[in-house]
Amino acid sequence: MSRQLQLRHIVGQRIKQKRMEAKLVQRIVAEGLNMTTEGYARYERGDSSPDVELLGKLAKIFGCSVAELVTETSTALNAQAQHIANLMDGLGSSDRDELLKIVEGVCAIAHKKYKKSLKP
Repeated sequence: MSRQLQLRHIVGQRIKQKRMEAKLVQRIVAEGLNMTTEGYARYERGDSSPDVELLGKLAKIFGCSVAELVTETSTALNAQAQHIANLMDGLGSSDRDELLKIVEGVCAIAHKKYKKSLKP
């Protein structure tokens, strides 16, 4: 499968996931975009690629960013770290430092919780 087809498929999956998280059916989203349900379904299946304007409209309907609709997610540690780095991109150094402290605190709490769950 070509990379372009893979990307269309990924975007389609993300659009479908966001629609389901928003608890919307395809017909409602299609109406919000002023298109047919079948036309919208093509995007979810990866048969067609939405343009930037349509991605903006979808993001507004789903209450998310365009980046969330086009970014492949992964549970791999490196991918998660890269995702966090991308989110932090463009922040000033003091904001990054503050955010890092917050993440460290959350991780410390999660580690304590995990260790407690291991005790008999």
